[in-house]
Amino acid sequence: MSLTSLLGIARSALMVHQRAMTVTGNNVANAQTPGYSRQRLELTQATPGWSPSGSMGRGVEANTISRARDVFFDAAYRRDSSLLNHASTSGDILGQLEAGLGEPGTAGLGASIDNLFTAFGDLANDPTSNTSRMLVSQAANRLTDRFHQADTNITQLISDGIGRLRQQTSEVNKLAKQIADLNVQILAAGSGGSPALEDQRDLALDQLSGLMSINVVHLDNGTVDVQTGGSPLVNAGSSYDLTVRLSNTLGPGVGFAGNTGRIDPGGGSMKALIDLTATQLPGYRAQLDKLAKSVVEQVNNIHKVGYTLAGATSINFFDPTSITAGSITLSDDIKASNDAIAAGDTPGGGDGGNAMRMGDLVHVPLIALGNLSLRDYYVGFSSAVGAAVSDAQQQATIHGTLVNNDDAQRQQVSGVSVDEEMVNLISQQQAYGAAARLISIASQMSQELLNMI
Repeated sequence: MSLTSLLGIARSALMVHQRAMTVTGNNVANAQTPGYSRQRLELTQATPGWSPSGSMGRGVEANTISRARDVFFDAAYRRDSSLLNHASTSGDILGQLEAGLGEPGTAGLGASIDNLFTAFGDLANDPTSNTSRMLVSQAANRLTDRFHQADTNITQLISDGIGRLRQQTSEVNKLAKQIADLNVQILAAGSGGSPALEDQRDLALDQLSGLMSINVVHLDNGTVDVQTGGSPLVNAGSSYDLTVRLSNTLGPGVGFAGNTGRIDPGGGSMKALIDLTATQLPGYRAQLDKLAKSVVEQVNNIHKVGYTLAGATSINFFDPTSITAGSITLSDDIKASNDAIAAGDTPGGGDGGNAMRMGDLVHVPLIALGNLSLRDYYVGFSSAVGAAVSDAQQQATIHGTLVNNDDAQRQQVSGVSVDEEMVNLISQQQAYGAAARLISIASQMSQELLNMI
């Protein structure tokens, strides 16, 4: 081997190990950077040269900077992240619904139902009492107010959910465009790619997975395709915008701009928002409407056969045309005078028999409510809401643990260990020093050769 070759080998070692120390330093600097993947300089032996004596080494070369990344851990993290965000969003909104019901408590709808029929029972004991009649009227007004508040709460939650769905749809479009743009830049970077750009793309994919279920396809050229709901969201350098669709029959949903169809996000917070605003919350409102209708019809059926203090009969207690939770109200006759409450079975209302039957109504099984009483039906309703909240919270806890485990596994592969990097830095420093020493020796040999000449 000539001295020139020896100097070339030493020079390649100096340059490569200096670059390796730069990569190690970059790892240390980004140890706490979100989404950063540990990098490594891939070293290979330089192509040997040939001489009469045979193959001769030519030093070391640096091929590319690679990322430490496992696509299978990424897929598991994104799948569980989608489930976590679905459960968290459901628990958050249903928790607000449960809080609005005020159960258990003295100000809840259940207590208001009990108070009205208790007031009817008290009126039966003293049917001519102005105070007892006023208490019935007040209890009825509180009940209608609680129905209205529950209905308004559901309406507001649906409206807020649609607003959040619009916001998240816009966020999905931004992330999809960002991923497509990064695909273009990564492709332009060549076969070696760009670890920094790939980290940015993976971070965007992580964020996207919290909004919806996604399927990420890694292509040989370094780009990725992203699918959701069985349709492409990102294809190489192109992304496809989603838009919110509203329908009186189907409820809120999302679909791709430019066509009228819908897609199923599959998971994530967007799926939860669609399920809540299109199905779950309207379903709870329908149950409240059913309860309100039964209260109106059953109380009116009994009230109309009784007699007021003035001897009138066939008087409605509630407005018979207002049979939803949002519209239930007292009849004009009751609003005009508490004397219009038909407490008795005979003109003058002094016997209180009709008030007694209305007081007992709260415990009577009703066919319209599945053979449940008014009270039991509401207890079942509020219990179902509470169970849904509890289930969502449990699912959030479970998937939160899975996400943490997935992330811990990813960090074992991609995370930066400062201690490990320091060991690598020392090793690279020693290799750099050895290469520098090799140059010094080659220089001394050259000088000695010149001195001999």
